[in-house]
Amino acid sequence: MIDQEDDLDGGEETSSPKPINRKKMLILVLPVVIVIGLSVGLYFALNKDYNNTPGTYNIIQNGKSEDGTENITVFYDLPEINARIKSVGPDKKTVSLALNVELSKIEDVQTLDILSPRIKDAVLSHVIELTPEEIEGANGIYWLKEELLYRLNLVVAPVRISSLNIKQIEVINENKEP
Repeated sequence: MIDQEDDLDGGEETSSPKPINRKKMLILVLPVVIVIGLSVGLYFALNKDYNNTPGTYNIIQNGKSEDGTENITVFYDLPEINARIKSVGPDKKTVSLALNVELSKIEDVQTLDILSPRIKDAVLSHVIELTPEEIEGANGIYWLKEELLYRLNLVVAPVRISSLNIKQIEVINENKEP
């Protein structure tokens, strides 16, 4: 028998594909990449929902004072803070805090935005020393609010925080069950 090579393409000789010209590829791909980049950049620059401000605020008008100036209360939301707290035994627990502070001047919001790293540090440095039992119940939350209000007023002085509101507090058990 004669040895024949298996020829699957019917005996036609195949020609190698022509290499893609790099200049043509660059001319086609570069405008697409530029358009995508500009679109993403404009989206983040012009989107009001996406901003780099650490917190949001709301203003309530309380009327006018005796000297005719507007009396307002500004409720400023701090970013949510999560911290691991002390726990006895192998249990690992984390506390999640959402805080809101009350201010008397709208100009103080900008100061709080700038000082947000210090504010977060002050809250974290206090909360990580607590145990779950210390923040249980109304009494524990009351003393947590008072201590955080005192510490935050020290950090943001000369701005005065008139009140601190806890929007959410949650103690999370991190133990993984086998």
